[in-house]
Amino acid sequence: MLKIRAAGRVAGVLLLAVLAGVSPVQANDGADAMAAMPGMADHDSQRNDFVLFLSAEAHHFTAPQPDEDLDEDTLALADALLVINRDRFRLLGEFQLGEEEHDLERFQVGFEPVADTVIWLGRFHQPGSAWNTEHHHGRYLQTAITRPSVELWEDEEGIIPQHIFGVLLDSRRPVGDKGGLQLSAGAGVGNTLTDDGLDPVNLLDPHLGSRHLSLTGRIAWLPDYVGTTSFGLLVSHSDLPVLTPSTAALLRGNRVEQDVYGGFAYWNSENLHAIAAVYDLQMNISGLMGSHAESFLAGYVQVERQLPHQLTVYGREENSSRAGDSLYIQLDHNDFELRRASVGLRWDFLRHQALTLETAHGQIIREREFEYRLQWSAALPW
Repeated sequence: MLKIRAAGRVAGVLLLAVLAGVSPVQANDGADAMAAMPGMADHDSQRNDFVLFLSAEAHHFTAPQPDEDLDEDTLALADALLVINRDRFRLLGEFQLGEEEHDLERFQVGFEPVADTVIWLGRFHQPGSAWNTEHHHGRYLQTAITRPSVELWEDEEGIIPQHIFGVLLDSRRPVGDKGGLQLSAGAGVGNTLTDDGLDPVNLLDPHLGSRHLSLTGRIAWLPDYVGTTSFGLLVSHSDLPVLTPSTAALLRGNRVEQDVYGGFAYWNSENLHAIAAVYDLQMNISGLMGSHAESFLAGYVQVERQLPHQLTVYGREENSSRAGDSLYIQLDHNDFELRRASVGLRWDFLRHQALTLETAHGQIIREREFEYRLQWSAALPW
C-alpha cells in the first residue's frame, strides 16, 4: 500500500505559536533551541526560542499494516517546540499534531539553582532512553526516518514507557581538564497498560487515578565537556497497572512491573557519527492467580557517514534475544521488530530542510516485511 504524506496540518501548529505569543521570525534557529533542552549544556539567562518541525513522507510496505494506524506512519506531522529562559527559570513546551493524534508531548517548568543543574516539574521524556534523549520528537533532528523499535513512543506501540509526569533533575558537572559527567534522574506518575498498549498521562485530558510510580535515570561520561560524544548507563522502573480486562486475561495478570537496565554510546567525529544502545528488560506479571517473570535483550547500532554535497549515508542494525518468547510482546506489542536492518541516504538540500530515502527489512512475530520510505523534513524558521 502506498501512502503519500503532505504537511496539511501546519496551520494548526502555527496557530499554537500565535496563541503562545511567540512569532517564528523572532526565534533563533533549530540548533539554538536544542541547546536549551534538558540535557544540553547551554543556558542563556535571557532567551526565547520557538521551532516548528515539519515532515511529509511517501512509503510502501510489503506486509499488511497493523490493525491501528501508528503515529510513526502518519500522513503528516508537525511538532512545535517552545523554550523560554528567564534568569534561573525555564519553561519548555512541545505540541505535536498529526493525522492520528494531537498531544502536548512535554510541558515542564524548571529552576536552575546552580549553573548547569536544572530541576524540572511537569511531563517530560524519561532520561533512561538513549535515542529519545538525543533526538526528541522532531523528525528533522534525526538522520534516519524511523526510530529503533525498542525506542518507539507509547503511541507507536513502544514497549518501554517514555513519558513521565513528575520531577526531573538534570545536571552536568566538569571532571578533570576537559571531561564531564552528566546525571539525570526522574520520578513521577507513569503509564498504564491497555488494549492499545502503553498509556502515559495526557496533559490535555489528565487521568491520574490507577497510575503508579515510575523511576528512571542515566549517568554519562563526557570525554569533552562541551562536545557530544558520551558513554553511559541507563535504568528505569515502571509499575504498570493493566486496566482493560481483555488484556489482563491474555497476560494472566493485572500488573506488570518492568525494570530496564541499559548502556549506550554516542560517538561523534568530523565526518562519522554512531549511536549504540542495548537494553535488558525484566518483567514480572502478577495477578490473583500468581505471577510469572520474563526477560529479554534488545539493542541497535546506527552508523552515519557524511559525504560531499551535503549527503549523509547511514545504516542501522537492530536485534533482540528472547523477545519473541515474551508474553508481553506477543499479546500487547506483537508488531515489535525482533530483528531489523535499515539503510538510508539523507540530502540536506536547503537550510534546515532535508530529503531522506530509507529502506528496511524487518521481522515481527507474525512475518517478515520490507518497507521503503521517502521523507521531507524541515525546521522553521529557515
